[in-house]
Amino acid sequence: MRGINVMLTSLAVGVLTSATLLPQGPGDPHLPVPRGFDFPADATELLAFRDTGNVEKMRRHSWMVFAGITQPAPGGEAIWETWWPSDQTFSTAAPLAAPGRRPGFRELRQTLSPQRGTAAAQAIGASQLSFVMFNSVAHDFIRRKKLHLSSTLDDLRAAGSADIEDFPKEAMSLKTTWWPVAQSGLTPLPVWDNEPTRPITEGAPNQGSPPARIGNIPFTWKRVVAVDPSRDTIPPGETATVKFFNPTAANPLSAPKIDRRGSKVVALRQFYSFKLTAEDISRSSAVLDDVFRPVLGRGPNPGDAVALVALHYTTKEIDDWVWSTFWWHDVPDAGPYGTNRPSQVQGVWRNYVMDTTFSMDTPREGDGKPNAAFNPWLEARFSNGVLSNCMTCHQRAVWPPVAFLPVTRGALPAGDPFFANRTRADFLWSVVLESQ
Repeated sequence: MRGINVMLTSLAVGVLTSATLLPQGPGDPHLPVPRGFDFPADATELLAFRDTGNVEKMRRHSWMVFAGITQPAPGGEAIWETWWPSDQTFSTAAPLAAPGRRPGFRELRQTLSPQRGTAAAQAIGASQLSFVMFNSVAHDFIRRKKLHLSSTLDDLRAAGSADIEDFPKEAMSLKTTWWPVAQSGLTPLPVWDNEPTRPITEGAPNQGSPPARIGNIPFTWKRVVAVDPSRDTIPPGETATVKFFNPTAANPLSAPKIDRRGSKVVALRQFYSFKLTAEDISRSSAVLDDVFRPVLGRGPNPGDAVALVALHYTTKEIDDWVWSTFWWHDVPDAGPYGTNRPSQVQGVWRNYVMDTTFSMDTPREGDGKPNAAFNPWLEARFSNGVLSNCMTCHQRAVWPPVAFLPVTRGALPAGDPFFANRTRADFLWSVVLESQ
């Protein structure tokens, strides 16, 4: 957002010297993906990648779009930060014409019940910071079609409409997840190495399950790094001891913290991050406190930072949307999630790894079962979340809303009884959960 005190100077994310912005409305400060980043791609080509199982080309496309949305805007922030926050898109009042401030933080939508305004059971301390953004094409479509109003969805259902109108191919939405970092000292931050400490079948399988069933939430992950906000460069191999949750405890959230010896020290500049202002804290005090207190033992203070640990975007380039999800890692070039990253992904953004899917079913996993694509910060907490597919969950975005747990994989057929007497919301949970 304009005016954000984002630490882009030290992040060195590059400049908009060769990128040309796509046409946008006159004076519209909500910037589109620049030209030259394969967006929007030809749907026929993307579907050919999907249908031939060309994972490399699917990944390269998703990386290129990521490179486009993370290009710096003229104000220094990333392109995606100039987009519309969901609370403006779904406001009953006329939304602001220009981005003015950061969105208010919220709990991850995965922790909320589709019965609007009611919270699903969750363990104390399991909250995470998040907000959702829409590019101008998606925002304008929602406002023009009045999809921000539940009355519109009621009318569509009453008329027997099986679907809302499809979004334009240039539409994008984006979800972010953030971790607190103290302004001084070392802050522990968990790293997902695909080594869950809990059975992957643990975690709330349905809404209303006991909150003790926390699954593989980040507090249970085996490894943490120690984030240092005071230095830009850390000597290779430097480690430290930080106190953090005990991943082997029956319930880490209620057990005493332990010394996590040998934690790799990393600089805050290895993350995309920004410092909190007094205004940020005032607008999101309850959620910020829920997240800061378990990690730091206190609430947030001005000057503390939040580090981006996960980013998830979806584009309407194909009928079922393209789904790409990213998370931070201290060894971002290792393993399958670090492959195919092009040179156009610059600076700090090269510290994020990625998974992507164009299908609920293909390419099949090694066991022959439907395709899995998940983000550990979003889905690992759920029963079988590490074997889930984000498209399958979003396929169930219908009006009136129905609980989206358990997360799963594999497409529901169009005639499935689940869709009977309901209106499908073109895969966007925001439409059915945020409408007023």
